[in-house]
Amino acid sequence: MSLGSGPYNPRAAVPGSAEFSNMPLRFLRLVGLILAALLAAPAWAQSEKQTRGFLWEATRGSQRVLLLGAIHVGRPAAAMAPASPLTQAEVIAFEANVFDAQAALAATQRWALYPEGAPGLEAAVDKETLARLDKVSATAGIGVPLCCRMKPWMVANTLVVLEAVAAGYSPAYGSEAQLFQYAMANNRQIVEIESLDEQLRLFDEAPAALQLQHLRDTIDGIDSRRARGEIEKLVGAWERGDAAAMEQQLAEMTRGDRASQRFVAEKIIIGRHPKMLAAIDRYAASGRLHLVVIGAMHYFGPGGLVQGLRDRGYMVRRLH
Repeated sequence: MSLGSGPYNPRAAVPGSAEFSNMPLRFLRLVGLILAALLAAPAWAQSEKQTRGFLWEATRGSQRVLLLGAIHVGRPAAAMAPASPLTQAEVIAFEANVFDAQAALAATQRWALYPEGAPGLEAAVDKETLARLDKVSATAGIGVPLCCRMKPWMVANTLVVLEAVAAGYSPAYGSEAQLFQYAMANNRQIVEIESLDEQLRLFDEAPAALQLQHLRDTIDGIDSRRARGEIEKLVGAWERGDAAAMEQQLAEMTRGDRASQRFVAEKIIIGRHPKMLAAIDRYAASGRLHLVVIGAMHYFGPGGLVQGLRDRGYMVRRLH
């Protein structure tokens, strides 16, 4: 999973919801805490700071749309600053509205968890992987009993998020959280390109063997500290606005020797571009200026959104 590409679970829980009252209490606490971090995002920065990240303007005739390359976690020292092009937008379009707690929990229950009473992760993985997960999850503060209610890909994605938190990053300082707070405070309309339900289904539709390999690769990465290095490298490239570094990381994912990494590059990143491009077309033709907020990794490479828009006749200009 890439923190600059696609879904970045775990998602929200609403303690006390009757529909989900059978979910393990510790799971509710975990996802509830992450939701709280998202919803407690700091107010949009009011002082001038160095501009970070990626922002493009795409025009075709009289049509115009702004495109923000998002990062899903961040740190206070690199909080986004207000910029005139961003504040001009009338509508903010997210990949999915991850701040809808009920919808997020419903999608998580539907796609990411084993059904109540059904065998869990312990029945799907070998003893060696389960033992390694026991060690890694204990360090992350969640433990195997909680992990065993999650499907392999959900465990892997959860561990990546918690590794980012351990490295000093937080979803509260990610692009989406800050822009959501800005939109709410300034009465901007919010729309979503796809639902969280659609995003999670992509992971769940991966072959079982690939899901298990994704989990094993994630455990390997955390054990070796490779995962933390990759997180820091990606967030650092975003903070610097380093397009070359983003291009390189995407290329490494696409041609890497880890099948799970290639799956993320090909299915979770590039495979979603046709729908994203169609949505951007609609927004550009709407007559209202939209700011489209999509994970930064989606914009780069020959199959990226920037090239896709140029192929559709847009002039795409980077603003920062």
